[in-house]
Amino acid sequence: MNMNISDMSGEMYVMKRDGRKEVVAFEKVSERLRKVAIGLQVNVTAIAQKVLAQIVDGIKTSELDELAANLAISNVTVSPDYGVLASRIIISNHQKNTPHTFGQAMDLLATTKDRDGRVVPIVAPELAAFAVANAAALEARIDYERDFLLDFFGFKTLEKAYLLRDSQRCLVERPQHMWMRVSVALWLGHADCLARAFETYDMMSRKLFTHATPTLFNCGTPRQQLSSCFLLALADDSIAGIYKTLTDCAMISKYAGGIGLHIHNVRAKGAAIRGTNGTSNGIVPMLRNFNATARYVDQCFTPDTLVYTQAGPKPIEDVSVTDSVLTSEGVYHKVMLPVRHEYTGKMLEIQSKSAVYPVRVTPEHQVMALTGQAKGLNFDVIRNRLDKNLAEVKFYDAKELTDGDFLVYPIPTYEADIPQLTEDDCRMYGILLGDGHISSAASGVALNTTTKQSAVDFVRKYLGERGVNVNEYTEDNCLKLKWSSANPGFKFTRSQLYDAQKVKHVEPAMLHLPLPKIKQIIHGLLETDGCIGEKEISIEVTSYSIVESLRYMLLRLGALSSGYERNRIGDVSPYKNITTRQTTAILRIPRIPEILEMFPNAPESRSFTFMRHGNMIYSRIQTITEVDYSGVVHDFEIAGPHDYVVSHLGVAHNGGGKRNGSFAIYLEPWHADIQEFLRLKLNNGSEEERARDLFYALWLPDLFMERVRDGGNWTLFCPSEAPGLADVVGDEFKALYERYEAEGRGRTVLKAQKLWFEVLDSQIETGTPYLVYKDAANKKSNQQNVGVIKSSNLCSEIIEYSSPEETAVCNLASMALPTFVRDGAFDFAGFREAVAVVVRNLNRVIDINYYPTEETRRSNMRHRPIGLGVQGLADVFALLRMPWEIQDGGRTVVNPEVVSLNKRIFAHMYYAAVHTSAQLALIEGAYSTFAESPASKGKLQFDLWNVEPVADEGLNWNDLRGLVVLSGLRNSLLVAPMPTASTSQILGFNECFEPFTTNIYTRRTLAGEFIQVNKYLVADLVRLGVWSPDLKDRIIARAGSVQGIAEVPAEIQALYKTVWELKQKTLIDLAADRGAYICQSQSLNLFVPDPDYSKLTSMHFYAWQKGLKTGIYYLRTKAPVAAQQFTIDPTMKAAASAKPVEDKECLMCSA
Repeated sequence: MNMNISDMSGEMYVMKRDGRKEVVAFEKVSERLRKVAIGLQVNVTAIAQKVLAQIVDGIKTSELDELAANLAISNVTVSPDYGVLASRIIISNHQKNTPHTFGQAMDLLATTKDRDGRVVPIVAPELAAFAVANAAALEARIDYERDFLLDFFGFKTLEKAYLLRDSQRCLVERPQHMWMRVSVALWLGHADCLARAFETYDMMSRKLFTHATPTLFNCGTPRQQLSSCFLLALADDSIAGIYKTLTDCAMISKYAGGIGLHIHNVRAKGAAIRGTNGTSNGIVPMLRNFNATARYVDQCFTPDTLVYTQAGPKPIEDVSVTDSVLTSEGVYHKVMLPVRHEYTGKMLEIQSKSAVYPVRVTPEHQVMALTGQAKGLNFDVIRNRLDKNLAEVKFYDAKELTDGDFLVYPIPTYEADIPQLTEDDCRMYGILLGDGHISSAASGVALNTTTKQSAVDFVRKYLGERGVNVNEYTEDNCLKLKWSSANPGFKFTRSQLYDAQKVKHVEPAMLHLPLPKIKQIIHGLLETDGCIGEKEISIEVTSYSIVESLRYMLLRLGALSSGYERNRIGDVSPYKNITTRQTTAILRIPRIPEILEMFPNAPESRSFTFMRHGNMIYSRIQTITEVDYSGVVHDFEIAGPHDYVVSHLGVAHNGGGKRNGSFAIYLEPWHADIQEFLRLKLNNGSEEERARDLFYALWLPDLFMERVRDGGNWTLFCPSEAPGLADVVGDEFKALYERYEAEGRGRTVLKAQKLWFEVLDSQIETGTPYLVYKDAANKKSNQQNVGVIKSSNLCSEIIEYSSPEETAVCNLASMALPTFVRDGAFDFAGFREAVAVVVRNLNRVIDINYYPTEETRRSNMRHRPIGLGVQGLADVFALLRMPWEIQDGGRTVVNPEVVSLNKRIFAHMYYAAVHTSAQLALIEGAYSTFAESPASKGKLQFDLWNVEPVADEGLNWNDLRGLVVLSGLRNSLLVAPMPTASTSQILGFNECFEPFTTNIYTRRTLAGEFIQVNKYLVADLVRLGVWSPDLKDRIIARAGSVQGIAEVPAEIQALYKTVWELKQKTLIDLAADRGAYICQSQSLNLFVPDPDYSKLTSMHFYAWQKGLKTGIYYLRTKAPVAAQQFTIDPTMKAAASAKPVEDKECLMCSA
């Protein structure tokens, strides 16, 4: 029931958390804000006034807090204190809405029930049991005040994706519960479980480090897939091998892992295939299959799912590249590629209140929905929430939805008139659909003269005006009117009324007529086959095509229709003893004004099962049932918005979703298909030659770089005709390559620089390929004794051996560097202590992890690599007042203080990691392949770089060497600075080791976009007394730069240079300096606003000559033309720079 909780006085009420209602009062709102604003310089009264101005009657107190927090954060550019206020409001609100103890939260998550009353544990029962059994000890260690260490956007990131929810999608965890869940689950079953868990919890909750996203997501859940990165080899260059690898990729991608795959040994286009006398199609068709797998893993519908196409509703299995499908925009877009594959597993059968049939969809497929709106809530309240951004429509995995959530349909706006058809023609067409027939010789209608006299009168008049001679017959109150189909006054043909199976249908072109004509088709159909009853309007027909077409036409009028199927097969009607031979569908017609004006005697309706808001219609989910399914499932790629409309479900994402683009493909540049490979991600060209959802990387031997440098030739080979090139490095590679050249085995010879420029063309347009140097990656690897390493991962920081028998795996975490800045200095002793904890944790992950394939388990157990990274290096330099660059004799050079601190941080991290792994080896034994590794011979990473290590207090390198040789290492690899996009946002620091990209940017939340300014910069400018709205606008006008602003002192300008204002040589030099302490590699982005061949060539060759393993991850550029991002004084726009091109982030590598 929809309830109105305001009384006759007109006062506004708020709903308390205990269900009571209370009059909204300014004093109470102000008092709530004052309590959380203690110690802050903020205008509580102004915020309270804005809150009262925007509330709606019946708002919940939790929503009131959300509104207040959003208003506070929108003022953060006035003072950073408003950001603190926003976080205090939103976090205290969250604490009021969630269980008070960790034990209660875990018990609730372990016993939550699905729609059918079955227990569906979100966390492992053993974790919940441990939490309950040790409730007192655990709760004594949890400090809920540490929730407030998170800023507003950090909390919002956790709330959106990381904090666990029950089966009804209600948030259960607090941030402290998450930190403790991860900590306890990591060490559950260990002899020192509580001690280790408390040690981990204490450090994570104080923001000393964080584990990677998969670990935060899945630790303590029934299936603990905690790994971030997977490196695969193609199983074999055969149909079986390719599909085995595709299956492995699908299994890994299903559990949200990022993939690096090397394909050096796949035959080139035109190569002979033994056994078939055929020739290979090369790598492009194969990669298009991987592209589809990357987008559509477990995100599909069953074949019978009806989709709205421009040719009418069609089963998804019949939709092809000749079709266009309806999208969320209300218009049609072309289908680019149908996708189908075999699936065996659980599906969800979702029945909407405003539908006839349920839809079966895989649990991971994303569906547009509005959630969190209580059943019975007045639709006006929900509309107000949408208007005020208190509710948000977005895509959810189907498994995240529950009964009562709203599905979303667009109202189609596409229209195509047929001028030759009048409104009367359309009504006649509707009558024919209902009670008419057309044959090659004669056409006619049969109408009941008792209930359908108005239709009889219309038909007589319509045909008479057009000179159609009609014969009439009467039989049992039924008037039959017949006429010649060949009469020129009759406009319709048999094919317009029947499909190829001789079943009535609505001709597709009729579905897109202007709305007045659509209404008349509906009018004719309902007045013949409809039932205008005292309680409802309905229609019963045997043609499912007509049912679906009628539903679409009603959707165009802004209404959803529900119904059901009736099976009366075998029943005999009293009229002429007719036996029912088909099931029928009964459709309930919503009594919207457009329908009632055609049938004025029909009863009015004051309520509907659907809600209209703007150009969207919302219908609640009635039931969701889990079913088993085995068979083919379908989806497709679409040009335009990545979604389409399912007839009985609403808007669905066209695959991809959260895992879109999770594969990076590695290829060596001697492969004969290299030029096609470099074009796969380009925006132009034939779709059959593109696979844009994959990422591409080159695995470059030194010989190629030398040939480019020297202006030499480069020969391309097919690996089946010149085998073994991928299996050798350095001098061996050079010897084999030159031997094959001398033997004439090459397919093509071209200038090395020509191919190089094609690489640069791709980078300029797409930001890729990544460049990873094969020789450096192998010669500087502690796994070089295992075999030749042939690729990196999705983010190019993991360098591990992989083969058809072993899929390399890595588990990640990152150190939060700014937390170690204490009293104006970096706390290296505390840093090493924290690194030791992280190494022990990551080593533990290897043993408790769920492995999606046997090859992943085998590799990780043999070599036990881990990946330790950092976040917030730029924050450290800002806190310690160290500009990245300084002036020296009129030249801009890297700051020696920055050089020193960068080296020291990574030296201490590497030292602590190696030391801890060696200590673990003393207890648990060295990893299986330690023998003959460089470390077994006393060679550490800096030795492989021929670099003298940092001499610093606490670093005794000789003793460490001795310990490693004596005890071995528990982990073959240890350090791998990765991107930290999501986790650095959680902790409130800048990403990994990168400089600030800009000093002003937007953050997006449910409530909209908020302008944010570098918090360190604002604090400095406030301290100097120069911060003002005008200065903020000038920084916006300069695209986040403070360079050249007179009021900003020179030392502040130097401190807050953005990455676009730094020399890329500075970034490369710093990367090389820390590279001596990075035993894997680092995700090095480089930033060139306006790239050209000369700039990129100089930059890449400098990185190669400096010995980097990863020469570049992404090339970040600026768009040549960019729209103004924020509202500013037009006179300032001339100073604005272009907006940086945004690239997709890797969520799984975010540590």
